[in-house]
Amino acid sequence: MGKMGISLYPERSTFAKDKAYLDLAYKYGFKRVFTSLLQIEKEKNQVLAEFKQVIDYANSLDMEVMVDINPRLFEQLDISYNDLSFFMS
Repeated sequence: MGKMGISLYPERSTFAKDKAYLDLAYKYGFKRVFTSLLQIEKEKNQVLAEFKQVIDYANSLDMEVMVDINPRLFEQLDISYNDLSFFMS
């Protein structure tokens, strides 16, 4: 059987709630986390910090994190398709 996963949306939650959900998922053997960054409505650095906090915590639980990103955000985030180092933790 493949690895089970959960979905998180940090822009619609709080870190405390996401952390509790990650802890529960980890307890029950979930190994993957899916999230998406489709639009940024708040201040860019705040949104990225929220995502990074959740991703770092999931990684600390040895969970694999997958992020779906809207290609239009590449320009807004100053990311190049030729340099994806932005996504490295």
